[in-house]
Amino acid sequence: MKKIISAVLVTLICLTLAGCSITDNFAADELLQAPMMTQQQKSIHEALTNAVGSEIVLKYPKNGDNRSAFVIQNVDDEPTEEAIVFYQHTSSDTDQSTAYVNILDQDDDGEWSSVVEFQGLGSEIDRIFISPLEEGKSPSIIIGYQALSSALNQFQIYSYDEETLDTVYNDTYTFLTVMDLDGDGYYNIFKASIDSETGETQGIVIEKSGSDFNTLSKVSMSEYTSSFVNCVQGEISDGSQALFIDTLKTDGTVMTDIITESYGTFQNVALVFEEKVSAKTVRPSSYLTTDIDSDGVCEIPTTKTMTGYSSDDGSGMLLTIWNVFNSDYTLSTKYKGYYSINDGYFFNMSSAMIKGATVKLDENTGETVFYKLDNTAEESTTELFRINVVNSSEYENYRELGYMLICEQGQLKYIVKRSGIDDSLCLKLNEIKESFYVV
Repeated sequence: MKKIISAVLVTLICLTLAGCSITDNFAADELLQAPMMTQQQKSIHEALTNAVGSEIVLKYPKNGDNRSAFVIQNVDDEPTEEAIVFYQHTSSDTDQSTAYVNILDQDDDGEWSSVVEFQGLGSEIDRIFISPLEEGKSPSIIIGYQALSSALNQFQIYSYDEETLDTVYNDTYTFLTVMDLDGDGYYNIFKASIDSETGETQGIVIEKSGSDFNTLSKVSMSEYTSSFVNCVQGEISDGSQALFIDTLKTDGTVMTDIITESYGTFQNVALVFEEKVSAKTVRPSSYLTTDIDSDGVCEIPTTKTMTGYSSDDGSGMLLTIWNVFNSDYTLSTKYKGYYSINDGYFFNMSSAMIKGATVKLDENTGETVFYKLDNTAEESTTELFRINVVNSSEYENYRELGYMLICEQGQLKYIVKRSGIDDSLCLKLNEIKESFYVV
C-alpha cells in the first residue's frame, strides 16, 4: 500500500521539481481524495456554507507544514480559537479563478459563525503561517498565494482582533518561511526570489517593528537555483539554530543553503565558506535535509556509490551519508547507511557492514535485501536479512513467515527477516532496531 502512495507522491514531486504547472484539467486537489472531516471541521464547514453558500470546494495549501483547508488556532486576545478556511466558489455568478479565505469565530456556547470572507491574491493557497512577530501582540496570519499567470507568488500578512481583519503587509516571493533563530519566541519573515532575467537568487529577512516591516538583512543564495524544494529549521552542532534550505539546481541536483544569525546579522554560511560546505552538499534531488534521529540537530544527506557497485555507470545502489554542520563551518559525518526514500526509512551501517556487505532489491517482492559481499553486488548471494514495509492488516501473514517487527508508524509496520547464518553481519533484532530510523 505504501509503495503505491509513494509512487503517487514521487510523481507529484517530480512534476514540481521539473517546473511543471498543474492546470485546471489536472488539479492536485483532485489527485487524492480529500481527507474525511473531523466533527469539529464538519461544524465549521456547516457554518461556512450557511454564510457563503454550498457551492464551494475546499482548497488545500500546496506547501508548508500546514496542508489542511481548516486552520484552527487562537489568533486574537479572546480565549476561544478561530478557524481559517480556504475554498473556491463554484457558482457561475462568482469569481471561480480565485481562492477565498474565511475566518470563523466561536460564541460562548461553542457555536461557529463566519466573521469575514476575503478574496486571496491567487488561484491557489501556497502556504500559511500563524506566528507571533513581535512581543505583546497576537499572532499574525501570513498567507502565501500562487497565481498560474505569474512566476512569482504573493503573500499578505494580516492582523485579526475584535472580529476585525486588517492587511498590514504584502510582497512577492519565490520561497517563503518564518524563522526564530535567536530563540526569543518571535519570528522573522524569510523570503527568497529568483530574478527571471539574471537568474540571481537573493534572500531577505524581514522584521516587524510596531506598524512597520523592516529589512534586517539581505542574504546571498546559491547560484543556478531553479526552485526551492525543502526547508527545515534546526540546530547545528553547538546547539544554535539555523535555517536549512534545499535548492534545486538547473542541472537537477540539490544543494543546501544554511542561514544563521549572529548579533542581528544573517548570513548564508554555506556560501561564505563555499569550499568547505556548499560544494560538499551537492547530491541527487530526492535527498533532503531533515532531523532523522529527532535530536533537534538537522542532518544534510550526501551520497556515494555503495560497496559492490561500480561508480562508472551511475546505476548502482547509493550509500547515504548524513552530515551535521559544525560551528567551525565544516561538515562532519554522523551516519552512513542505506536510505529507502520510497519506503521512508534509513538503516545505519557500521564500518564493518559498509566494507563487508551490500544491498540489493528483490525484483519479485520489492524488499531491501542485505547480502554478505562477495567481490561485487551481482556475485553476492549470501543473504543476511531483508527489510519490508507492510500494512498492519498484512503483518500477521508475514509474522508466520518468520518476519519480526522493527517498529511501526501509523498503519505501517517495518519488518525484518533474518537469514540466521552464523556471521557477525547477520545482525540480531535488537541491533537492527538500534540502527533503524523512520524518516
